[in-house]
Amino acid sequence: MDRCLRANNQYGADFSHIFESQQETPLAAARIELDFTTMIVYVLCLFSFCICFLAGRRQLWAGFVATLAVGYFYGILRANIPQPASHFIFDTGALGLYLALLTRTYSPVQKYKVRKLMPWVLCLTVWPALLFFVPIQNPLIQLVGLRGQIFFLPFLLIGVQLERDDAYKIALSLAVLNMIVLVFALLEVELGVPRFYPYNVVDDIIFISAVRLSSGGLVTRIPATFTSSAAYGGNMIASLPFLLGALTQERRVAWRRNLLLAGTGVSAVGVFLAASRTTAVSLFLLFLMFGGVTFWRRLRNMPWGGWLALLLGLAWLVYSVPRMQRFTELANTGYVGSRIGSSVNGRFLQLMEDYPLGNGLGCCGTSIPSFLQGEVKNSVGMENEYARIMLEQGVPGLALWMVFIVWLLTRPVPRPSEPSYVGRWLARLLCTISFATAPMGLGTLTAIPQTASLLVLCGWIASPQLVPVRRRARQEDFSEQSTAALQGA
Repeated sequence: MDRCLRANNQYGADFSHIFESQQETPLAAARIELDFTTMIVYVLCLFSFCICFLAGRRQLWAGFVATLAVGYFYGILRANIPQPASHFIFDTGALGLYLALLTRTYSPVQKYKVRKLMPWVLCLTVWPALLFFVPIQNPLIQLVGLRGQIFFLPFLLIGVQLERDDAYKIALSLAVLNMIVLVFALLEVELGVPRFYPYNVVDDIIFISAVRLSSGGLVTRIPATFTSSAAYGGNMIASLPFLLGALTQERRVAWRRNLLLAGTGVSAVGVFLAASRTTAVSLFLLFLMFGGVTFWRRLRNMPWGGWLALLLGLAWLVYSVPRMQRFTELANTGYVGSRIGSSVNGRFLQLMEDYPLGNGLGCCGTSIPSFLQGEVKNSVGMENEYARIMLEQGVPGLALWMVFIVWLLTRPVPRPSEPSYVGRWLARLLCTISFATAPMGLGTLTAIPQTASLLVLCGWIASPQLVPVRRRARQEDFSEQSTAALQGA
């Protein structure tokens, strides 16, 4: 202002407007840029909703893949579009899929399968919905907390309806998606993560996660296109039951078999680039079980040459790249013990005693957008998924989830004659590992889009095994056919 007054006294009023316009120009440009990014976010949300709705109306597996694809790129989009609405890009896509599920027509077999799982979905939904009306936290915080508790549950109903062809098409789609994601991961290794994820509040978790090399240096763990490196590794692991299960079914088409092998390989590479120790252990167990089941059953469709080449190439790559060797820290038993002890300890029982009916939905701050973090009252929590459920839903909510998990993992095992025998066994193993390791971290039931994949696998293993039975002709039908034949003669 002083500058403008001096210009007015020295050069006249007309010249002083030049200085005022120079000050207003950056503000106007910033306002235009803000309006443009806001419009982009709204367009992305609308596109996400429409593509998932149309795909879900067309085919069940297509709707799931479309929603998963939105979740694959949700992290990098949210990081580069600093708008509150960018937090809802995945949610709008999932809502489009849910709307498609409500408007679809179902066969009698699909209705029968859904009825087997619907009581559990209703129980896991109704209890948090009732807690929403208990005014402990800010209504917006409770709404976000309710979303974290029930939003992914409909994916159970998608998994329970999957057929053999659906799982096979999902596997082919995941192979392509995982390859695209690996391209981003390799670019981040070469150019650096900050070229793709700017420094901001949303991406703090990415830049505080690092791998210590044998030389003593630190390198950032690779998030690829996801919200974090842990999400990258978790989604790669969640795709393996579909990929490996389809690999044992493919018989004739060579390019499909090669695509599935390549998808499996890039998924394993992604696990090591993400440098998550838990997902690395899960990968070893899945590969071990897959090799054991296929060798024991002596599957003729198994491409043993390609499988061995994949394992040897992966071993050589991990041995050659130090940033992919973080899983070797598991040899330090003292560190592993302290890490488990920090998540599984007596504080869990103390919190259960202090908050038997919970501390309000959203009290742990998980999945709360950064612009709402300050609204959480009496924030308490642990790095333990079951502690999060207990603190938000109370002991009854935790007990409900425990009973459901036990029921789920005790479903009848797949029949050896079933085409998806290998895939469903791997899905059962992965679900067991996921629920067993849930006390050592957060995000098992709230991660985007890993939780969607996990619950689809849960629904898949809970799907009742239907055996086709040839209907016997009734005696009166046979008599009528004989009479008609005699009359015709």
